[in-house]
Parts: sequence; C-alpha cells; structure tokens
Amino acid sequence: MENDYENFLREYNLFQANRDILHNRIFNNFENEIELERLQRIFNEYQNLDVKIRLAFGIREIRLNNFFVSDKENDLKLCHLLYYKLADLWFAYETYIKFYTETVGASKNKIEWIDSVVHLNYAQSIEISRSLELIQDKLNEIYSIQAKRELLIEYLNYSLENSIHGQRRRLNEIIVKVKNSQFNLTNSEILTIIYAVRNNFVHNGETTVVPEIFGYQNKVELLKILYPYLAVFTLKISNFTFTRV
Repeated sequence: MENDYENFLREYNLFQANRDILHNRIFNNFENEIELERLQRIFNEYQNLDVKIRLAFGIREIRLNNFFVSDKENDLKLCHLLYYKLADLWFAYETYIKFYTETVGASKNKIEWIDSVVHLNYAQSIEISRSLELIQDKLNEIYSIQAKRELLIEYLNYSLENSIHGQRRRLNEIIVKVKNSQFNLTNSEILTIIYAVRNNFVHNGETTVVPEIFGYQNKVELLKILYPYLAVFTLKISNFTFTRV
C-alpha cells in the first residue's frame, strides 16, 4: 500500500538511514559526556518514533474471530484497516512532536505549526507541497459533487460536536470552505480533519458503520486520501528535523 505513494519510498529509506547515522554519532561521541547525553535523549525519541511509524505502516490486514464478528469484505474491510492505520500513524506523529522538542529545544503546536512563517521551510518542501497538491485535487474531484459534499459537511458538523478550542475553530473554518466548494485547504486544515477522524475513532465510538450519517463507503473514500498524506508528511517532517540533530 504505502510503497505506491508518491515520494514515500525515498523518504522512508532516508528515515531508516537517519537512525543508523544517529547511532554512529553516539558511538563517535562516547567520550564527550554532554554531547553523548544529548544525542542519547534524541535517539530515544527517534527510536520511539521509528517503532510507531513501522507499526502503522506494517499493519496489512486485520483478521477477525468469526465467533464474535463476521469477516468484513472489500471497502468495509479496507475502511476498518485504514482506521487503525491512521490512528497508529497519528500516535507516531505525536511522537514526532516530542522528537522535535528534544532536538530543537522548543515546543510547537500539534496542528497549526506547519503553516506558520517560522516553519515555512517544512511546508514549502517539494514532498509536502506535492502531498498537499494531491490531496487538494482528490478533495475537489470527490466533493465537487453536491451530494457527496453535503455528506462531508454533515460529518464535519458531527466531528464539531466533539471538538473544543482551536480544533473547533478550525473545523468551523473548514466547513465554510467546503460549503463554498473551496478545496484549497492548508496543511493545518488537512491535519485538523485527520485529527477529527482519529479522535472520532479513538475517543468517540466511531466505527465503520457508526455514525450512519457518513457510511463506510464515504469513510473509506476519505481515509484513502487522508492516510497517504499523513504517511508522507510524517516521514518528511521527521527527516527535515533530523538535519538539526
């Protein structure tokens, strides 16, 4: 699945190579106590990030015990899988934030940082720019159809009920854009939607068939464009931050 995503393999291979580079730097600074301690702290966060990323990418199938629940097929099966992959990848993304903080010595907002002037070099990278362009095109292709757009708006309003503070404000802004068929969403707006879907699934009891207002065919359609974006995005920002180690 992931290997088919544009720019994925290059970024993933670089991500894995960075781990080895960091390990070698630790070895070469064995006698420099202060630098060794700094690198070891960074390595610990990078290792946590590596494990969580590989777990998200490594889930290929969810097998069910038919004593409890019948097997899912086709889009229903894929929807079920992508929920878990997206949730696990978001956990990896949150670990990236810790890796960034340990590396740079500064914290940043989980969502809105990517569109700030301070981090413009991240957003303007070829890989993230391309990922954003691809997802904007897909959103426009799918939700330019009025019936589908209305269903998405209903789902975003449902997500709004379980959101607070900045997340709620951003969702309201996205809903206005979607109503006006404006699909040139920013990186932070895409992350806002991903965060909403993840929270619905992890915290609010959402499943492939709940809520019924946005059936699994609609959910899988949305997940199929959100997950590839987050996959390449998380790898790229991790690799970019690594240059500051």
